[in-house]
Order: sequence, then C-alpha cells, then structure tokens
Amino acid sequence: MRLVRHAPLARCMYCLAEGVPRTEEHLIPHALGGRLTLRDAVCEPCRRITGRREQATLDGEFVVPRTLLALKRRRARAQGPSRLPLVTIEGEHTPSAPTPAMFPRGFSLPTFEPAALLTNAGRRTPPRIEFVDCHLNLGTPARQARAIAPPLADPHAYAHSIAKWAYALAVAERGLACCDTQAMRDLMLGRRDDPFAFVGTPSPRAGASREWLHHHSVHERGPWLAVTLALFASAGMTPYEVVIGGLG
Repeated sequence: MRLVRHAPLARCMYCLAEGVPRTEEHLIPHALGGRLTLRDAVCEPCRRITGRREQATLDGEFVVPRTLLALKRRRARAQGPSRLPLVTIEGEHTPSAPTPAMFPRGFSLPTFEPAALLTNAGRRTPPRIEFVDCHLNLGTPARQARAIAPPLADPHAYAHSIAKWAYALAVAERGLACCDTQAMRDLMLGRRDDPFAFVGTPSPRAGASREWLHHHSVHERGPWLAVTLALFASAGMTPYEVVIGGLG
C-alpha cells in the first residue's frame, strides 16, 4: 500500500478512552499483506471485541489470498503456512489440499449494492451478493486453477471487517476528528449490527489501479466522509465504498 503518515492517537480509536494502555492497530491485517499500523490506537477490551469477526473473515472468505501471501513469504525465507487449507478447485466436486506448486492463484471475493446510507435504503439485511474473479501473480504455478468461492457464511461479519479496515484508514489519514464517528464506532463495538448501512460497492462499478496490492482513498460524498477501499486491487478486485460518518 502507499504510505500513510500519521501520529500516535491520544485515546482508543473505538471507545475513545484516555489514559489506558493501548496497542497498535493494523490498517489492513498483516495476514493480507498489511504492514502499516496505527501506534497506541486500541485498548485491549476493544481489540478483543473488534477482532472477533475480523478473524472469522480472514479464516473464511480470505483464506485463499491469505495462503498465497503466506506462500510468498515462505519463498522469501520467512515463516509460511505449515499446512495448506482445503480448497475446492473449479471443475472438481470435493475439497482437496493442493501442494504449494498446485495451489490456485485464482479466487473470488464478494461485491454488494451501494451502502444504504448513500441511497437512503435503510437496509439491515444483506444486499444482493455477486462475486468478482481475482488472480494473484505470485510465480508460475504447476497448473492454472481457480478456487471456487465458498458461500458467504456470514455476510455481516465480512462487511464488518471491511468497515473496520476502512475506519482505521480514515483515522490514520485524517484523525479521530475527521467526522462524526459515533455510528461507526457503535458498529465496531457491537452496539448495532447493520454494516450494510455503511459498506457497499459503488455504482457504477469502477476498477482500481493495479499498481498496489491494496489501495484506498478518503473523500467526501455529499454529507458523508467515505473511504474507497480496493482490497487486492492488483488482482483485479472491485473496490468497496465505506461511509465513515457525517461531516459537521
């Protein structure tokens, strides 16, 4: 990702508590190639609360790209995965555990309708879900294959994770006073459960620059501050657009 310059926060980015021990918060998870962090950004109770759904998403919908990035680190003489996950290859009917040389470089990630706050839809249920085919160019595999996208087991957990990363990017770039973040922080801390009010796919859909593995921009969208987040932009993924909060 492009470098985001920021200073340490004076309080927890979720509960806004001051004077409590805080740890760093990744802007994009390390498991997805994220290296940038917010220092002294999250207290331990908030770290546990906000990380639950994120981990489920990393172990589910992102398992193929996460494994590919771990295999890349192994080739760079860093620690890689000790065991590859089961995946279902396109054209096959049952999951298998491919060798590193046979592991698929192709995978799919979900897209949604635009965020409800941008369309006044008042949506609490998952919107229509479609999938985008992606491909990571990480060496030449023994065969060209694509992993079949598993059903989106928990759409709310997936959208919650996207919202969490977008919020971290907005705070890193513009600070906690960037907008009215109360609703977003309530979502992060489980006080509300309508992530698709905040998270969606822009319409019309647009591609992202393939220069970066992940790419983002923070921008104003009418009365809202929003983040466009292109996860796996270099693999061809469609960006998400996340409403961070209302502008004063």
